[in-house]
Amino acid sequence: MFEQILLNGIFSSCTYCLVALGLTLIMGVMDIADFAQGALYMLSAFLAFLAAKFLGINFLFSICIAIIVASFVGIINNIVVYQPAMKRGASSLIAALGVLLIIQNLALLVFGPAYQSFPLSFAQEKVKIFNGIITVYKGIIILTTCVVVFAIWIFLKKSKIGKAIRAVSQNPEGATVVGIGRGRVSNFTFGIGTALVGLTGALVSPIYAFDVFFGSEIVVKGFAISITGGLGSILGTIVSALIIGIGENLIAGYFSTEYSNLITFVVLLLALFFRPQGIFGRKEI
Repeated sequence: MFEQILLNGIFSSCTYCLVALGLTLIMGVMDIADFAQGALYMLSAFLAFLAAKFLGINFLFSICIAIIVASFVGIINNIVVYQPAMKRGASSLIAALGVLLIIQNLALLVFGPAYQSFPLSFAQEKVKIFNGIITVYKGIIILTTCVVVFAIWIFLKKSKIGKAIRAVSQNPEGATVVGIGRGRVSNFTFGIGTALVGLTGALVSPIYAFDVFFGSEIVVKGFAISITGGLGSILGTIVSALIIGIGENLIAGYFSTEYSNLITFVVLLLALFFRPQGIFGRKEI
C-alpha cells in the first residue's frame, strides 16, 4: 500500500510542481499573484480535448497548441492588463481575479457547465513498480516534469534572457540601472510561466474529468507551494510540491480523502509562522 501511495504522491507532486513553477517565476520576478493561470489551466485542458477529440489532431500536437495559446494569452494579459494596472497603482491581484472571472465566464458560454473527459487508449496501459501500479501515461508525465524542470533550470542559469530574469528577480532597481529592460523580461517571464500551466492542463486532460472551474483548486495549491518553497526558487518549488503531493496521498490513503487537502494549508501556515521567506527563499534584510 505504501508503494502505491508513494507513486500516486509523486504523480500529484509533478502536476503541482509544473503549475507552481510557472507561478513562482511570475511572482518572484514581477510580484504579481497571477490567479488567472487557473483559467489558463482549464482552457488548456479544453483546447487539448477539442483538438484531439473533435478535430482529430494528434494528441502531442494538441498539447503544443494548448501551450502556445496559454503562453500567448499570458503575455497579452501582462501587456494589456497587469502592466497598465501597476503603472496606475491599481492592485494586480484584483486585476488577476478579474481576468480569471472573465475567462471562466467566456468558457462557460462556449463550453457549457458539463464535465468533459476523453480517456486515451494508450493512457490506460499500466506498469508495476515494486508493489505499486501506475499507468504508462502517468509515468510519461513524471518523466516530462523532470525534463521540463531541468530545462527551465538550465535556461535560467545559462541563457542571456534567463540571467536577465534572475537579475530582475534578485534586484529590480539594479537590473534597470545596468540596462535590463523590465518590459521585455516580464513578457518572457509570463510566456514561460503560462506555458508551463498550459502544458500541465493539457497533459492531465485525459486523466481527469474537467469543467470550466477545473483550475480553481490547483492554482491555490500552486501558490501555496510557491510561497512555502520560496518565491523564485526552483529547488524550493520541487521540495514543497513533494511535501504537499505525497502528504496529501498519505492522508488520503491512511485516513480519508476528506482531509487530504488540509496538508496544503497546514504546510503553508507552518512556513508562514516559522520561515515566512520560504524553505529556500532569501531572508529580507
